[in-house]
Amino acid sequence: MTTSLRIVMLGSVWLACFTGCGGRDVPTPEPSEAAQQIQLIPEGVREQLLDGAMTVLGRLEDYDEVAAFAQVFDRLNQWSHGNPAADAAAVGAWQIDPLFNGLAERLRPESVATGLEVSVFDAATDVAALRDQRWLADISTIARGEAIDDLDVATRLFNWTIRSLAIDTDPPMVPSEANAGMRWFLPGEILLSGRASAAQRSWIFLQLLRHAGLDGVMLATGPAESPRPWVPAVLSGGEAYLFEPTYGLPIPGPGGDGVATAREAAADPAVLAGLSLPDRSYPVQAADMQRLSILVAADPWLLARRMHLLDKRMAGTRAVSLSIVPSAVAERARAALPQKSVEATTAGLWEFPWETAIRRREPAVQAAAGRELAVMTLALGQQGGRDGLQRGRILRPLYAARVREFRGDLDGPDGAKAAYLAARPTTAAINAAVSPLPPEQADRVKRLYLQMKEDATYWLGVLTLAEGDTEAAVDYLDRLTLQAAPDSPWTDSARINLAAAYLGLGRTGEAAALLEADTSPQRFGSRIRAERLEDAVP
Repeated sequence: MTTSLRIVMLGSVWLACFTGCGGRDVPTPEPSEAAQQIQLIPEGVREQLLDGAMTVLGRLEDYDEVAAFAQVFDRLNQWSHGNPAADAAAVGAWQIDPLFNGLAERLRPESVATGLEVSVFDAATDVAALRDQRWLADISTIARGEAIDDLDVATRLFNWTIRSLAIDTDPPMVPSEANAGMRWFLPGEILLSGRASAAQRSWIFLQLLRHAGLDGVMLATGPAESPRPWVPAVLSGGEAYLFEPTYGLPIPGPGGDGVATAREAAADPAVLAGLSLPDRSYPVQAADMQRLSILVAADPWLLARRMHLLDKRMAGTRAVSLSIVPSAVAERARAALPQKSVEATTAGLWEFPWETAIRRREPAVQAAAGRELAVMTLALGQQGGRDGLQRGRILRPLYAARVREFRGDLDGPDGAKAAYLAARPTTAAINAAVSPLPPEQADRVKRLYLQMKEDATYWLGVLTLAEGDTEAAVDYLDRLTLQAAPDSPWTDSARINLAAAYLGLGRTGEAAALLEADTSPQRFGSRIRAERLEDAVP
């Protein structure tokens, strides 16, 4: 098989599916004749249908997504129609969680409530949601490694989130007329882009926790009628451990040790004051801990009847968490809060995922997602492949690298590293590829190829850092990113991750200097880390 650099931009329908199928321009495939007939299907056949659907979702880089999404949709609906009586018994006393009714009315129109009750899968949203949860489940497994203790697992998942998702300010925790936000991306889009706001980091972190079998909630301060989302908290052993997504730090416990609990932060003013700097006080203090709200991160899809039923079949190699009982999680969180706070605590669904589901459909947001993820559509032509749902003729190297990294396939000719390297074509290859195009189009496509090359280089640095190959990480993050492209969108995050690589090499002073130079929204956390490193140097 030979591979050449060719201009292959995938079509708008594929991009719409690729970025979440949030628009109405994606045709909804009709269920096959077998799916339309309400008849019993042997359980063995149903298992094969389900296995086939999840296998395709697990290796999407090998397929044409439009055909793949249609096949997954068709198999899921054949499965769901296969034995309705048995499924009705299995779903038991399912009902829409009571916390759903506490959402603002604009976030829960009648169509949404009706959609939660149906058992038929939706082609435009459900398949993308399942794809995203497949990726999150894989990441959770890989990122936790050999950790067993709840707090160790949570810390590893948080570290993955901070290392892998460069901080952004868009979208905000709570949108306003003055700051509406534009990057209202779905989880899979956040993962592919490698960028996230504090709210998106929190959302991804809480989902990774769920896939690891841990409970997590958002804590909010302020009045119950208008709570201000603050930080995610991990529930373990009757305590709520606090993680700061904007600062990129677990909140240190008393004396700077371990991870602080909500009770410790309420009882000891020094805990949260420890996040203050001479020129900036941390915005939440011990007094604010006396009245907290619990916000459970439950995406619309995780409350649906069909996902609840499907969740019961997710085991073994296809294990994915697809359902949540928010009211039960809220009660466990309530028991882990400071006593005074418990007396005034309210609980509800975190609005951010629901806000995302609505705003993702807006044309401007769809366009923003298309622009940011267009680099994923760039392809290398491959000779000798097969069409349809077999390994395709078109390899999208950056997309393939991301998906393979999510599931931990890193090495070898079909690993993430090889795909990232393939996404770094030479300047001569890029120039040759765009030379046949009209000047304006050539300039636009060339910029995309250069972006692909920068992205792949940076992500190779992050990947090798996660592996512990600090020397390789330094080369990718410093020489090939910061020095080669000083104005790259990855400059701030490359600097932060390079500091971690320097720490791995014992170059503490250089690491502290990089953190002091951070200008990103994570800069306050970086400065705190730099101060601690400087204090530790003899």
